[in-house]
Amino acid sequence: MLETATFNELKISGNLPSPKGSVLKVMQLSEHNNVPLPELIAVLNTDPVMIGRLLKVANSAAFLRSRPAVALTPDVLMAIGLNAVHQVALTFALVAEHRRGQCRQFDYDHYWSRALACGTAMQLLGSPQRLAPPGELFTIGMLSSIGQLAMATLHPESYGELIASHGGPYAPVLARLEADQFGYHHLDIASALLRDWGLPKMFCDAVTLHEEADAASASDGSRAARLALCLRLAAQVADLCFLDGEARLHAYETVKKQAAKMEIDPSHFPRLCDEVVREWREWNAQLAITTPEVESFALLERRNSMVPRLPEAEEEQEALHILVVEDEPSQRMMLQRLLQILGHKVEVAADGQEAYDIVLDKRPQLVITDLAMPGLDGLQLIRRLRAIPEGRQLYIIVLTILDDEDNLAEVFSSGADDFISKPIPPRILQARLKAGQRIIQEQRSLRQEQELLRRHLEELSIDNQLAQEAAQTDGLTGLYNRRYAMRYLPQIWDEARLSQQPLSALMLDIDHFKVVNDDHGHDVGDIILQEFAGILRLFCRRSDIICRFGGEEFLIILPDTRLSTAIQVAERIRSTLANRSMVASGLALCLTVSIGVAEKKPAQANVEALIKAADQALYQAKRTGRNRVEAAL
Repeated sequence: MLETATFNELKISGNLPSPKGSVLKVMQLSEHNNVPLPELIAVLNTDPVMIGRLLKVANSAAFLRSRPAVALTPDVLMAIGLNAVHQVALTFALVAEHRRGQCRQFDYDHYWSRALACGTAMQLLGSPQRLAPPGELFTIGMLSSIGQLAMATLHPESYGELIASHGGPYAPVLARLEADQFGYHHLDIASALLRDWGLPKMFCDAVTLHEEADAASASDGSRAARLALCLRLAAQVADLCFLDGEARLHAYETVKKQAAKMEIDPSHFPRLCDEVVREWREWNAQLAITTPEVESFALLERRNSMVPRLPEAEEEQEALHILVVEDEPSQRMMLQRLLQILGHKVEVAADGQEAYDIVLDKRPQLVITDLAMPGLDGLQLIRRLRAIPEGRQLYIIVLTILDDEDNLAEVFSSGADDFISKPIPPRILQARLKAGQRIIQEQRSLRQEQELLRRHLEELSIDNQLAQEAAQTDGLTGLYNRRYAMRYLPQIWDEARLSQQPLSALMLDIDHFKVVNDDHGHDVGDIILQEFAGILRLFCRRSDIICRFGGEEFLIILPDTRLSTAIQVAERIRSTLANRSMVASGLALCLTVSIGVAEKKPAQANVEALIKAADQALYQAKRTGRNRVEAAL
């Protein structure tokens, strides 16, 4: 885990990846929900390259636009989402600043090409599952490996030597080796960077989890865990883009099985991968990165379907991940080879301590251990394993030359599940493994049933929460209703009073709205109210409370806001409505709004007094001509 103090020291050093220039201004503006979109577009227009990249995001397959976006307009920005604008700007600022570096063994073009493939895959895989908006999915896919870039930037020489000797920056063992050498690893620093750049916590958690299969499939079923699973799959799809021959074919089959576990239709998967490659090529072209030749996944699927298959009966038993613990080299090698012939994945250890470390690192399903070993012997190993969560689910078979009752009683009391007498008969070994396999499968089924039950209970809880929210939400506009306001505004009032923070209120009323309903019907009126609610959301912060108070009347509570600022917000809302046409059922209607503004004063006893002051100011705005903002004295 990267300590906050350590991260701050690294940040102060100036060597961490960070955005600069106009992009930093874009990020700062897009952090605020009430930023005027013309102001944000004006800043973006100073960077034509950034405009091109945002349009590429807006026109990607995940957005399903009816026609391509050709310019950055408020509608296009709102479709992408301000969070995604913030994140895309950040991502491509990093690309611009870090196309080259001092780490000679780190291939920067390959890094960014793989990041683009991962971002594209994450967007196309995650959008149908509604894990996050498409633009944000693209960003988290691209930034999931930012830790490797940071390590290459912070430690160009030592990190270069590390990746050169262990298979590159994406080797599975790299995180542990980095932690041993530097005191933190690339996942630690990636998560810290994403938090520092203001990305949501669930994105940071997903990046931390996604390289560990067990962690990513954690039983909590949280959104971060589901994002991590999707991110892991996206990284695997990205890696397929750089493989060829039999290695690519074998890896594709493995990735397709992982996709099926995420309920992605196997018949659709090759087309989805081809869509990833198509968009990846376009992104590489924008960054002037050479794209390797990649065979169509649809052709790969057809070619693979012609490969002869083993009979189903031979595939009945699932392969196990087995750890063999034996200090005698010839016995260890013989047992390893025999298990591999039976189709199992095998790890080996020469003593109990090495075996214990492998269990923590590799998480095997079954352990076969000798009893008599130097140092930590078999019985001591079993007791240590049964004392930790990683060891309680293991199926443990003991190898022994002793079969008297006292010896076997001690073996089983220590926590072993079965034993085999030496020398080992292959048929007996196979039978013992099948017995262990049945237990392992039953345990897995039990965990899956428990997970289904937990998710069912969680869904019931969510349904209950949604019902409560529905009772407090206006069904037409989606804003809070009067009931919510009267229930929770006293709490906001008390918080402002105790913390001595300012608090302001806006009362808004659409002018002559009854005429709209009388002349054009309530259907048109409902559309106008929905569009007006959208304008209010545009100019309010997440901390602000927006309520439909009744009919065409709305209330906005602005915590930690002085009267002068509240008047500015009100004036923005008024001028926006006055300067645009509201389109409903083919009609373009010009409407205005009157707004009363009030700030909490010591003489006011409660929040009702504040609302009353704003209401009186609204009445004054109506009485003096409408389409104006009046402040309470």
